[in-house]
Amino acid sequence: MSDRRAAPRSRVAWATVCFCAARTEATPGGVGPDDGSSFVAWRSDTARGSALIRFDPLVSSAGPYPYPYPSSCSHAPGRLLCDVHLWADVGSVERTELTELADVLVVGVPLPPESAHRRVRELLAGHPGCLAAAVPGGAMTWVVGVRDRRGAVSFVRPERGGSDVPIPPWAAVSVVHAWVVSGRSPRTLRSVSLMPRR
Repeated sequence: MSDRRAAPRSRVAWATVCFCAARTEATPGGVGPDDGSSFVAWRSDTARGSALIRFDPLVSSAGPYPYPYPSSCSHAPGRLLCDVHLWADVGSVERTELTELADVLVVGVPLPPESAHRRVRELLAGHPGCLAAAVPGGAMTWVVGVRDRRGAVSFVRPERGGSDVPIPPWAAVSVVHAWVVSGRSPRTLRSVSLMPRR
């Protein structure tokens, strides 16, 4: 059995967070980029729901765009926007130039909580295009930072929603990114938990 907190093999990917996806047998729950898709349950101050997180590894193209944008969601817009963003593991040695373009950055190696907070601040300060970053802050927690319009960093720590399975930082930070670009305050997102496989 694989460790659910292990760093994914896909070091750079398009991540799509869809708040309108219906859970079917064709979209099983997973734990991260290597599984292709994961379903999570989320809860805010005023609502709750589920979201599909889909990871599409970057594939070079001979066309005008070296890394084509993934297909978008086919449903009508909902109250929360579906979000596609570039996700990168800063520890990746291949395609390091893409970390400069990433919307979301993740460090796969756990750090003590104080060091994890410092590392998130460094990532957001050093990558002006990055909106959110995550660093595991121990075996069962993560530190997620979000940059606001003025450049200030705030930290959010959604609970696991009663789940015994820790949500990987790359999934947590992708949901936080989607939440923020939907116009919601990151502090209103109370919990994000991995939904079990069917």
